[in-house]
Parts: sequence; structure tokens; C-alpha cells
Amino acid sequence: MAESTTNDFLILLSDLAAAVGVTNQALHKYVKANGFETLLATNRAYLTAETARQVMLARGFQYKRQVVSLQMLKGGVAKTTTAMNIALRANMYGARVLLVDLDQQANLSFAFGIEDPDALVWVDIIEGKAPIENAIRQVSPTLHIISSNLNNSMLDRILLNGKRNVATGVSQYLASIRDRYDLIILDTAPNLSAINTAASCASDVVILPVNPDKFSFAGLTKTLDDLSKIKAEFDASFEPKILFTKFDGRETSSHELLKMCLVNFGDQMMKAFVRTSTEVKNTIRTGKTIFEHKSNAKDDYDLVTRELMGMTS
Repeated sequence: MAESTTNDFLILLSDLAAAVGVTNQALHKYVKANGFETLLATNRAYLTAETARQVMLARGFQYKRQVVSLQMLKGGVAKTTTAMNIALRANMYGARVLLVDLDQQANLSFAFGIEDPDALVWVDIIEGKAPIENAIRQVSPTLHIISSNLNNSMLDRILLNGKRNVATGVSQYLASIRDRYDLIILDTAPNLSAINTAASCASDVVILPVNPDKFSFAGLTKTLDDLSKIKAEFDASFEPKILFTKFDGRETSSHELLKMCLVNFGDQMMKAFVRTSTEVKNTIRTGKTIFEHKSNAKDDYDLVTRELMGMTS
């Protein structure tokens, strides 16, 4: 067992054991018997993302390739937080992940410590200033990002005025790199726009975070209506999935809005939901993630990620 010196995002061996449904001791024995290297930090055993992938593949798990976008007309629903934490946890489970920040506010990019006004962003890709490969930045060996900045404020104008096919404003550029990643996550701005339409059309799944207030529910209804029109107009095949966030079991509003969502959109609701937690304020900039210690946020985003990856029954 080596000391941990990698910049990779590590997963606790015990967390991986729980995810695959075996005891910590059983997985430790399996890992050792098959020559997989574990890393030691704070007297706990970890695996790198690539080693976790090797273990998962050896146990018969198949990573499905999918493009997932996070969308919601209303802001403040934990959209970017959800994109970030799904990406981190999926990567820890061995998925090769690409994040694409399409929001000119660049909150996802900032969360990973990227504040570069000269960086290549999505608008540079669609204008042909650079191939998509040149815009990809490495966060870790198997977690990459295409960052954003204020230059992306021009995306809608270029898509609408450049005689481009709006529906392919994302998918046509992802096509050349899609087979490099198991999971591509698109973070979008909280509005109805041409680039969000393009993101929807490029997606296999569109996750709509909604938190327990009436304005969020109204935003959800409007966003679902818009997505329905996009599917019809562009013959798109994405699947909308509603994720309930910021749930507080002490508040009546949380229970009422969750019940309302289940009654109105039950077949579109994700099984997992995210409870309110101060832990979600942690970002990569602090050098920590929510997955380092036990918390509601860790448990909830773990379940969300496993559901999305097909790791739950």
C-alpha cells in the first residue's frame, strides 16, 4: 500500500464496496488478490479513479456513454453544484468525465479555480477559432473541463444570426470527442436560449433541479413545457429528469412541494433527492470535496450519481 501523492480524485475503498454491494473486507481482499493498488491517506484505503475503473470493469460493470445537461429557468436551484458533484463522484467511480460550462457567468469554471478571460470557450469552438480539443483543460487525469467566461455571452447571437442549425450547436462539436468520455455534463445558464436548446438536443438526459419554493415549481413547469416544444420541433430524444434539491425535512414547504412534484411529474422524478446541507458550499478551490467526510450532501449526491450511472437497481 503506497502513500497517496496523486492529484487524482480518490474514492474510499469502503465507499466503493458499499456501491457494489459487498463488505469492505471482501472488496479489500478482492483488490489485493487481483493486484490493484490502494493508496493510504489518514490511515484509510483509497483508490484512484483509474483503479476504481479497473475494479468496476473487472467486476462486470459497463460504463454507458451519455451526455447530460443541467437546466432550469429559475436560478439558485443548485444546478451548477449538482453538475460539479455528479462529475466528481462519477469520476471517483471510474467514469471518464468532461464538463462543459456554457454559462457566461462561469460559476462551474470558478468552482474548479479557472478564471481565465483568454481561455478558449464554447463560442470560440463554434466560430471555428479553435478545434474543441484545444479548449479542453485537465482537472485530473480523467476529469476534464471546457471552461467559460464572458465571451460566451455572444453564443445566442452567433447561433441565431450565423445561419447555423441551432439544434446542432453543441452536438456536432461533441461528436469528434464523445467516444473519449463516459459522461459529458453540460452546465447551462438559467434562461430559455438558443444555446440551451442546442444543449438539450445534444443530451441523452436533461436534469432539472428544483428546490422547495413556489417560484422554483413555476420555473420547473415552464422549463418542462419548453423542453417538450424542443423535442417536438427538433425531433430530439432526450429524457427529462427532475431532481429535488435543498430538501429540508423540518419545513412543511419541502414536503408539500415534493408531494406536488410527485403528483404532477412522478414518472419524471429521480429516485434520489438532495437534502439541504452546509457541506454543498465546499468547492474544489478549498482543496476538498463533499465526498471526503460523512454528510447528507455526500450521501445524497452519491445516490444521484449512482442512479444516473445505472449503479442502482
